[in-house]
Amino acid sequence: MKKGFTKLLCLLLTLCMAASLTACGGGGQTEETAGGGTGAAGEAADAGAESGDRSKTVTIALSENIIELDPHNGVTVINGAFNDMLFNALIRADHEGGYEPDLATEWESSEDGTEWTFHLREGVQFSNGEAFNADDVVCTYQRLIDDPTLAVASNNWSHLTGVEKVDDYTVKILLDQPIGTMLLAVASTYIIPNEAFEEMGTSLFYDQYMYGTGKWKMVEWVDGQYFNMVKNEYSWEENDSYFDEVDFRFVLEASTAINSHITGDVDAYIASGGISADMLSMYAGTEDQIEIIPVETSTIDYLQFQCEEGSPFADPDVRRAFSMAIDRQTIIDNVFGGGAIPIGIASENTMGYDPELTSDYYNYDPEAAKALLETTSYNGEPIVISSNVATTNAEAMLLAISENVNAIGFNTSIEVVEGATLLEKRSTGDYDCFIVAAMSTGGDLFSFATFRIQNDAHHSNYVNDELNSLIEQAAIDPDMDMRNDLYRQANEIIVEECAPMIGILTLEANEAISYGITGIQLASDGFFLFKDIDYDPSLVK
Repeated sequence: MKKGFTKLLCLLLTLCMAASLTACGGGGQTEETAGGGTGAAGEAADAGAESGDRSKTVTIALSENIIELDPHNGVTVINGAFNDMLFNALIRADHEGGYEPDLATEWESSEDGTEWTFHLREGVQFSNGEAFNADDVVCTYQRLIDDPTLAVASNNWSHLTGVEKVDDYTVKILLDQPIGTMLLAVASTYIIPNEAFEEMGTSLFYDQYMYGTGKWKMVEWVDGQYFNMVKNEYSWEENDSYFDEVDFRFVLEASTAINSHITGDVDAYIASGGISADMLSMYAGTEDQIEIIPVETSTIDYLQFQCEEGSPFADPDVRRAFSMAIDRQTIIDNVFGGGAIPIGIASENTMGYDPELTSDYYNYDPEAAKALLETTSYNGEPIVISSNVATTNAEAMLLAISENVNAIGFNTSIEVVEGATLLEKRSTGDYDCFIVAAMSTGGDLFSFATFRIQNDAHHSNYVNDELNSLIEQAAIDPDMDMRNDLYRQANEIIVEECAPMIGILTLEANEAISYGITGIQLASDGFFLFKDIDYDPSLVK
């Protein structure tokens, strides 16, 4: 590992000071939060008193640890955030379905969508000074072909068959069939340096060299404590950030992170999925220092029905009555403190969204729901509404829904079980209905629609050939406009049929950032992007 003595000494001193402060102040600092940070906001206050300037280090508390350094094998939001700072892909996603040039300046595909040509940016270097060219792209994609168990390969590249160097700045990527998510797959594949990888293999990652072409370069990671970066002097992108250093602290306890933010020890608290609504009150009285930023996400809580023959929900009117009986807005306001009502599985930030689409089945109308239910053969059969402990506010949400639907004639109870237990139920179809959350990466409905609906991964036993055909076409058509229209048509069927699932709400994620800190992108698909982090003193109140 590249751990300089001076850096290590500074970190040890920081740890000792943090431990001393905790002992004196009774702050309850946990082991997970120790080390790594430089107390940027606190230092800024001291520096400001003397010189009017703040520290050149920004410190951010994150709610989860990074557990994988290989940029081709990490699947978490935190992995994505760090990879985005250290590396570049051939193209860049805006996380709402759009794409722009990155290490490739332009690209085109063959008519059948199985051959893609990328024209590469010249004059780019990795953070070790190695020049970027087509050999690095070939090395990267050949690695995914050679090891399909890597997360990026298994999630995106099941149809990748080859990569060819045309010249030093042109490459071709070959597929055995077209894939609709081609651009998302390319944007998810970070380019690694050919020469360094040939020399070091995976030690390039696990010994923390992490040579990339991004705006920042790695200094050190300590598992469960911190991840430290500094500006990459070789970056081809102009990095005129006020900050020279970014320190990320992994703080698993929300109250500890919030207290650290309030006292100025960190400059932002970014929690995966957002800061829990019941914790936001801790920020009361800090409105002149810290901004709470709400983000309307594409993460949807949906309720899936078991539609097998003989089930109450085999009847579409039973499903429709159930949906109309749910007071979604009250649940959003009182249980979650924010969010939006989706129509089907598409939200404003995903493909397939149609602002003109409306449905009576998503309007809270208990009288109409009761009247419709009375026309069906449902006769009070018991129904269990299930969820798992990982679903935010699961018990409160299920209780509210159960009360709503029981009021119009259903006979429901609820259960909130461990994740593995619900997964077993979903994998066998042993459920009446369940609620879980799903995120649409990059605003793309491919994963949701293909696996949960067309492939019926959770055994709802709902079959609709027209719906499946639309989803199948969207999975292979690389034309983004065409895919959007196909998903729009599919969503209309899901809304009309109230099957195999109904949308309950799209989540609102709240994050906390001190005034003056800019450039943190809180994407609607749940990703955090820090590569453009900066400081604007005019925003400090």
